[in-house]
Amino acid sequence: MSRSQMILSLVIVATLVVGVGRSTTPTATAAMPSSTAKSAQAALPKKAVVLFSYQDDWWCVIDENKGIVEGLTKAGYVEGRNIEITRLYMNTKSVNKTSTLMEAAAVGLLAQIKEANPEVLLIMDDDALRHVGAKLLGTDLPIVFAGVNFFVTEPDYGWVSESQRAPLADSLEHPGHNITGVLERVSFKAGFKLLQQILPEAKTALFLSDNSVVGNALMKGGGGEAELEKAPLRIVDKVYTDSFEELKAIILDYQDKVDSIVLFIPWTLVDKKGNHVPQYQVVRWMLQNNKRPGIAYLDILAKEGYLCGVAVDMVQQGFHAGVMAGRILNGEKAGEIPISDPVANRIMINLARADQLGIEIPFEVMKSADVVFKKMTAYPEHRMSK
Repeated sequence: MSRSQMILSLVIVATLVVGVGRSTTPTATAAMPSSTAKSAQAALPKKAVVLFSYQDDWWCVIDENKGIVEGLTKAGYVEGRNIEITRLYMNTKSVNKTSTLMEAAAVGLLAQIKEANPEVLLIMDDDALRHVGAKLLGTDLPIVFAGVNFFVTEPDYGWVSESQRAPLADSLEHPGHNITGVLERVSFKAGFKLLQQILPEAKTALFLSDNSVVGNALMKGGGGEAELEKAPLRIVDKVYTDSFEELKAIILDYQDKVDSIVLFIPWTLVDKKGNHVPQYQVVRWMLQNNKRPGIAYLDILAKEGYLCGVAVDMVQQGFHAGVMAGRILNGEKAGEIPISDPVANRIMINLARADQLGIEIPFEVMKSADVVFKKMTAYPEHRMSK
């Protein structure tokens, strides 16, 4: 064989070897052991969507979000490491305030949820659950709710459409379908008991609230009107109004008639022109004109200036929801996890309001407090005398 023939033969052999290597590479990949493929799939981060009823700077949204992150972490899912969280906001306090607007917003939110393609959906508070969650009932998407005041087992709870309502759970013990979650319940009795510990001489109270959907829902059932009737203080009157002018007149009229004035929820009050009066302004007026102590059943109200409070811990609401979501991501079915009704109330004292009213907080009450505020954010001009 000549030298040129030998070189040509070597080139042909080399080309065949390279060609064979290229053709066998895909075959080797396809033959990857199934256990290795599963490990690679398991290494991909999980996907979750959290839909909040309110805007991102709303006080309970901040607390709920903190709790969700802590709960998921407790269940083994750390954001940015092995789980991706998409957060959506329905803005029902600032923009979409009516049922019609909520229904319109639900259309876009449902599209965003579908696009995110999550493995679990967390829904915070009633507005989003009723208008968005109800439309996903019975699908393959597991749902975990929290901060819910209405009764999810009632026939007319969820807004499937304008003309159709449906319960979201079969029962609290066995919710069924693709849903579970955490209820939020107000403890009126505990709040009045706390006030009586501070002021043993207090005997009577006036109970006020706006006429909002949420307020009305909270007053239903055993945790609302029924428990209020069992309060340690005698409720001389109950008034539900959305008129700020009427509210002010009633508060001034009762200054010398009762020992306590409790404004439960001040969210939907309007002035004489029909303009919405922000909660902050309502509380500020009360602090400047009302000399009767009150009880907060929301963290924000104690912070703004109510004397004392017993409020549902919204961080704990989010935490329980996060843990439930983790259980679902680990293989449990949402409908088989009982709906939780945790009693996680926080005792709060506002020392600035106590100072303003000339009230001494007993040592035992101070020792039991979870949160102590030293100023009134709705009336920061007040300076404590001691």
